[in-house]
Amino acid sequence: MDYGGKKPKTQNQIAESLGISRSYVSRIETKAIGKLAEEFKD
Repeated sequence: MDYGGKKPKTQNQIAESLGISRSYVSRIETKAIGKLAEEFKD
């Protein structure tokens, strides 16, 4: 996969940079993936 020359960040790295918990990052990620799945359904 091409990430624009950047290495993907872990949930822990994202949480730390945003000052939120890793579990909250996980919930956001799950919700976003669900929304994308709905858009591509059919």
